[in-house]
Amino acid sequence: MNVKRFLCLVAALLLVPAVAAADDLSATLTGAGGAQGLASIVTGNGTVSYSIITNGIGNVTDAEIRQGGAVFVDLNASSASGSAAGQVATGANLAALDNAPGNFTVRVAGTGGTVEGPLATAGGSTGPETDPGTLGFVMAEYDGLERDGTVTLVVTRTGGSDGAVSVDYATADGTATAGDDYTAADGTLTWIDGDAVSKMIQVAILDDGDADDGESFSVILSNATGDASIGLATATVTILDNDTPCVPGAKVLCLNDGRFEVTTIWETTQDTSGMGDSGDLGLTDTGYFTFFNVNNVEVVVKVLDACSFADRYWVFAGGLTNVEVELIVRDSETGVVQRYTNPQSTPFQPIQDTQAFATCP
Repeated sequence: MNVKRFLCLVAALLLVPAVAAADDLSATLTGAGGAQGLASIVTGNGTVSYSIITNGIGNVTDAEIRQGGAVFVDLNASSASGSAAGQVATGANLAALDNAPGNFTVRVAGTGGTVEGPLATAGGSTGPETDPGTLGFVMAEYDGLERDGTVTLVVTRTGGSDGAVSVDYATADGTATAGDDYTAADGTLTWIDGDAVSKMIQVAILDDGDADDGESFSVILSNATGDASIGLATATVTILDNDTPCVPGAKVLCLNDGRFEVTTIWETTQDTSGMGDSGDLGLTDTGYFTFFNVNNVEVVVKVLDACSFADRYWVFAGGLTNVEVELIVRDSETGVVQRYTNPQSTPFQPIQDTQAFATCP
């Protein structure tokens, strides 16, 4: 065998995939805290795309990906951000992220390959640190109006979104009784890896025809999975009769001489949510709400009595925000409710509803 044919044979053997090819390849390997790391990526047939992305927690001083002994990506960022991307040929074995790279994320996506790992870190760690987050109600108290037929409770995942997690929920009687005042409910809320979107629990409220305003029941969270913790575990729902008077509070405006109850619910693009804090201007028809800071007005609203010439109550509102907002206005004498929603990432659309409440006088 001549030298040329021998070298060709060796080259062909080197190109044989190290592992059986898979249909799809998708994995995320994460390292943290200045520890050295090793990510072993073995491609099958085809190519694998990769990127290194610093996550803004600490500096990357010498992050690199090697093919064999050669460095073909060298991310040496003096600040806490930077990225690099490219492709690896079939059969390549990569040793990645050595020399104390600080905080980093390696993302791998492509077809026809497998990922071996997980990421090894210095000091004998078995893998990257994760934070599955905390699951809990956004508020401790909710009101359920008999006329509405349901009450919606919001459960959030905060502080982290690593891994799949879940939490069970169930109702429990208080002064309100399941079957008479509300319908018992139980179930499980689930989040997939990376999911931090708020989840909703709906409980049916029964209109029993009795003047039993003020009865309450609880909804309780338990049995969190995926190493998630539970924050606010219990929420109390107070059942309000259809003609319950408006009671002003930290999150409730009572407008038009106290007849109309106004509340807001907001949610950001970072999946945080809550009820707006009410602001009293000392005016009978007009008030405002803040979301994040009491010095930062987000929504102004007024309810006008136009019964003498239009046979209606009017609702007007304006906003200084682009987060998702639901504005809820309830006529406390009739139980009629109007809801107005501003979409996420949209400048607040003015509300000029001159047909809002045909409930005069």
